[in-house]
This record gives sequence, structure tokens and C-alpha cells, in this order.
Amino acid sequence: MSNPAWKSGGDLAPQADSDRRRAPLARGVRPPPIHPSPLYSVVIALCGVAHAIDVIRDIVRLHRGVLEWLSGNQPRHATRMHLRVRAERIYDIVTAFEGAGFDVVRVVATGR
Repeated sequence: MSNPAWKSGGDLAPQADSDRRRAPLARGVRPPPIHPSPLYSVVIALCGVAHAIDVIRDIVRLHRGVLEWLSGNQPRHATRMHLRVRAERIYDIVTAFEGAGFDVVRVVATGR
């Protein structure tokens, strides 16, 4: 039986590529961020929806999106909300916003 791992006393179980450690990066170099989903800018008009921020966060979470940024146009009485959402299926989220009583003013794909 000619098995070099057995003779050298090494590990007999083959390792998968994912189990092996990657080579360290050079000092001060960060790996690029991994964002598998595209980024969208969404503007929503608030039409008397109570607790709008909580409703928006729940809708994005339920549709497997990531809410990266949320802002109103006025400090206390916002009439529009500006969002940045990462999602594979943005139209499901837009449909859910409209079903919850929001008016979707604009959806713009801003990149990955």
C-alpha cells in the first residue's frame, strides 16, 4: 500500500477547499465587501400610515431585503421616506409597500 500521507503520519482525511485557510492579505489591505444583492434607492410618500418606520422595516425584512439607510424629509412630520434597500426581488417589496398603504414615488437601481 503506497499512501504518502499514511507513511508521513499526516492527515488522512482530505480537506475541502472551503475548510482550508486563505492566505493572509497584505497589511492594511481589506478584502472587497461582498454584496450579492443589487442596491435600490426608493422614495415612499407617507399617506397617514401610523408607525411607518416599523412597517417599512418589517416589509423589507419579510421579503429578505436589507435596509441600509432610511431617512425622512422633515425631522418630525415626514411626508416622504428615502430608503436604500438591497434585495433580489425589489418588485415584491414595492408591491408590499403599496399594499400597506404607501405610495411608491420612485425606484432607482443604484448598483451592486
